[in-house]
Amino acid sequence: MVNDLILDVHDLKKAYDGVDVLKGIGFSLKKGETKVLIGPSGSGKSTLLRCINYLTTPDAGCIKLNGEEVLDTNIDAMRARMGFVFQDFNLFSHLTVLDNVRICQIKVKGKDKASATERAHQELERVGLADRAEAYPAELSGGQQQRVSIARALAMDPDVLLFDEPTSALDPELTGEVTKVMQQLAKEGMTMVVVTHEMSFARQAADEIIFMEHGYIVEQGAPDFMFNQSTHERTRAFLNVIAEHG
Repeated sequence: MVNDLILDVHDLKKAYDGVDVLKGIGFSLKKGETKVLIGPSGSGKSTLLRCINYLTTPDAGCIKLNGEEVLDTNIDAMRARMGFVFQDFNLFSHLTVLDNVRICQIKVKGKDKASATERAHQELERVGLADRAEAYPAELSGGQQQRVSIARALAMDPDVLLFDEPTSALDPELTGEVTKVMQQLAKEGMTMVVVTHEMSFARQAADEIIFMEHGYIVEQGAPDFMFNQSTHERTRAFLNVIAEHG
């Protein structure tokens, strides 16, 4: 159904210093879907994600969120509906975990402190950090910090969650605790676009995997197709290399 369409990206283009990074990217995302973007470094994955919420302004193309075009003129309102989880956490070091999760609810959504606090506690419970509400980011592991940033995004009731390589700064053990939370969100029907090199997450949680290279979508499909029946030589080569080094 048309009203199930959350995100629609059409012919997105971006260049830096005359070098084309995105060369006409398009995909759509329905409510409850998880799409995983994979590909070698420099393929345009993170740029695509940043263009979707205008952290990077696209040169051309159209992005629609729930049927409404994302533009410079409405970007603050649109960003409030798109949660973004960065690879380097982006927490406020001078604020407690609780304050990090509730501050955007108060500043952006205009919630009162009591309701923002209640929601923050709910989301910290959801990501397994209910007991660290009064800690500061420096007192947490990297995996815990990333789970706080996920809780912060969830507390804003986003239409879609965007993850930009959320485990790239973490060691394998801490990576597991973050991907476990993300897999649970996928099971719960959270709408997500995830840039990642974690193929186990892609295999288990994605509804569709999109393989990008040189600013193009090379191939896309369900996990079983992409891992076992992909038709493009570059897709197979990339996944083989990942498997060998995984």
